[in-house]
Amino acid sequence: MGKKDVSYTQAEGWHITITLTESDICSSDTITIPKELVEAKLFPLWGVKRSAGLLEPNSFEMVQLYEYESKITTAVAMKRDENGNFKLHGWSTIPRKRNFRKGDVVVFWWDKNYGRLNFELLMIANDSFLT
Repeated sequence: MGKKDVSYTQAEGWHITITLTESDICSSDTITIPKELVEAKLFPLWGVKRSAGLLEPNSFEMVQLYEYESKITTAVAMKRDENGNFKLHGWSTIPRKRNFRKGDVVVFWWDKNYGRLNFELLMIANDSFLT
């Protein structure tokens, strides 16, 4: 039997939920994921060596970012910023292709079967969120 994608519901308890900001969708090539979420939701699944390597100054980890709905994979570089948070560099092509807006909510989770970071749009912002 072959490997199967780990779905959002199968990853219960390991979700990282992000509400998109203006900079996540327009002005930069990155999306920021808070340090606390990465350390709690990804590092335990990555193992000590990979996690520790990402904490080294000027280091990064290449991560396969898999959009669960479209089945498209994009390679991004995860790097710690000066505040200790983590940025996914190379993210900018995704919101443009999907027409994400400020206030949309995306959810990330680690797919241990394929060793990649899955994500999907969880909630579309409505006009009341944007005012």
